[in-house]
Amino acid sequence: VVTIWAVFILSGGLTRTGVAKVIGNFVLKMAGTTETSMIIVIMTTAGVLSAIMNNVAVAALMLPVVIDIARQTGRSPSRLLMPLAYGCLLGGLTTQIGTPPNILVTDALRDAGLKPFTFFDFTPVGLIVMFSGIAFMAFIGRHLLPQHGGTGDESAGDWQQKYELQERLFHVRVPDTSALVGKTLARIRLGSILGWYVMSIRRGHETVQDPRPSERLQAGDLLTIKGRIDALEKLQNWHNLEVQEDAIDFTVPYSGTVQMAEVTVPEDSVFIGATLNGLDFRSRFGLNVLAIAGDDQVRRINLADEALHSGDRLLVAGADGQLEKFRQTNAFAQYRTVDRSELAECYHLHDRLMVMQIPSDSPLVHQTLRESRLGDALGSRVLGILRGDQP
Repeated sequence: VVTIWAVFILSGGLTRTGVAKVIGNFVLKMAGTTETSMIIVIMTTAGVLSAIMNNVAVAALMLPVVIDIARQTGRSPSRLLMPLAYGCLLGGLTTQIGTPPNILVTDALRDAGLKPFTFFDFTPVGLIVMFSGIAFMAFIGRHLLPQHGGTGDESAGDWQQKYELQERLFHVRVPDTSALVGKTLARIRLGSILGWYVMSIRRGHETVQDPRPSERLQAGDLLTIKGRIDALEKLQNWHNLEVQEDAIDFTVPYSGTVQMAEVTVPEDSVFIGATLNGLDFRSRFGLNVLAIAGDDQVRRINLADEALHSGDRLLVAGADGQLEKFRQTNAFAQYRTVDRSELAECYHLHDRLMVMQIPSDSPLVHQTLRESRLGDALGSRVLGILRGDQP
């Protein structure tokens, strides 16, 4: 059981690293597209490898290769996997180390004081048996092979139509002049803005499967996206916003019951290393984080994905009641209220605040902030809404 478990782990590693794909392309190039030729090439390749490797290890190596070949040629995997198993077994007969029984009988002769078998003593008979088995399977045995599972044609047709994958999978290329070049997937927030999931990145002759959020995009990258392409139309909504050039008055968006406070991340905090997104800070505490100060610098943009460090000071804003609840949680240390004069002097928020007006004919009208995703799209927070004379 442990051996088979390890085989699947090894097969998964070979698939994700691209080794199986390289071998599969070579085997497919040699085999062609007919079932007879594929069986011959697969069994011969497995047999040759099994002569110098453990046949279980060869099966682990070839398993994802054969599955990939079946997928590309539209054939049932069961009609190729059984020849693979026979090829591994037959190839093990050709050398002394190819299979455990050969090693055991060699040791038995040595223990009995007789001359043991050498490395190639098994080869003459083993080759005859192996090639006879390959010939039988290619011309006679293949007619007895089972037909389990769907074919590649069904995969390309029925299940794509069943799961509407035509509307969910597409490619996006990053132009040389794109502003996304050099930025990480976490920074551009395709998931939060457009609901897209990047499945892989094709970069030259290499493919990065299931890329990490820290993966940086390069010019010419081809992204395989899972999502809806019509989400791009939402980008046009944000172009309709009108930026007001007037100076920002801090007392307008923050007046009445809305106040600001500063807290510090203590050395023993469980939040160290976490991000505001990961903590779900806004939903958890009902407050906005306007800035994070630490290490002689103040961060005011893209705060949602910034990891918190010991000693960081967070400038938070919210209603009086929410701030009081936040203070009582003791989640952070050194709670203090902040005067509005400090916003410009210490945090320089005036450099990052703007007023944007929504035209009456904008598609954003009647949408909620969650539906519009303005905060995610612009990498900012909506701090207040001025509606007529009422903030």
